[in-house]
Amino acid sequence: MTNDAKKIDSATLSTHGKLSMFNEGLKSGLANGQKFTKLMDQLIDTNDGETLLAAAKELSDFKLDSAYVTFPHQYQNADYYLIFMSRLLGMHDDEHAILNTRAHSESLYHVFNELSDDYTFLYQVVDNDNGGAYYHEQTTGENLFYIHLERRLLRFNSTAFTNLFINKLLLKGVGVDQINTVLATLINFGHYLQDDFGFNVDFNILDVANAAKYELHEADLSGEVVDKLFVTAAKNDYMLQNSPHGHGAQIQLPGNLLIDIFDAGSAGTAKWVITVHDDDQRVSWFDVLLHFDFMRDWYLENIESLAIKADPLVFA
Repeated sequence: MTNDAKKIDSATLSTHGKLSMFNEGLKSGLANGQKFTKLMDQLIDTNDGETLLAAAKELSDFKLDSAYVTFPHQYQNADYYLIFMSRLLGMHDDEHAILNTRAHSESLYHVFNELSDDYTFLYQVVDNDNGGAYYHEQTTGENLFYIHLERRLLRFNSTAFTNLFINKLLLKGVGVDQINTVLATLINFGHYLQDDFGFNVDFNILDVANAAKYELHEADLSGEVVDKLFVTAAKNDYMLQNSPHGHGAQIQLPGNLLIDIFDAGSAGTAKWVITVHDDDQRVSWFDVLLHFDFMRDWYLENIESLAIKADPLVFA
């Protein structure tokens, strides 16, 4: 073979290689799109919980575009958390969280009929090695809870619930019944994750179990803060007693509610907590804040000390 023939043969092979690479890239990109649509079918149509969760997990980290095929219309990874939540709620006949699409985009968000359209909820994916996502209210910037689908983990955030539902809603005139309807949906979502998939769920300030101990931000609570509760309780015709658990106070509220605030720490290490006891285990500390003005005022006026701690690994 002459040198000229070799050059022509080499050029032909090079062109073939480029075309083959281009074609294979298209095939791979289209195959990736087909895989995506199958997962979407599962996310949209399945009534099997584990299939739903598996599809949501994969889609929440799915890269649809490739070097050769791009799709101009697609959801963001965070949106699949929202779709998963809506589907799971729908499978349990809870339709209070309404899934909407923003105009001129495929961006998704939640609204609640009980709240104004000023309050919109979506997920924000955590962009670090921890992964997971926060359920985020856009107007206030509050992260209500953290979810990790792979680790099957859910953590509620006491600070965000206090800031949004009490400071921004209740104190601005939104009714307790309206707030409770929204809270019920979010709490139910936690129970569905717990019951259907075995998620590890910390309801935090929303926990209604009598055994729940709401740990305070200030581990060694000053006596002055407790004294303030004695004063405001007396002004509202309630009598505080010394806590039977040791250093602290106890107050009996209507509805056979018993509230304790006391040091549950070991010798030499303070750890102040609040507990709520009711016969049916249906009342959380957050419920107390919603329904008893003087308790709420005391809590908010001393929030730096009394704030209920959320999981420090996911809420700084």
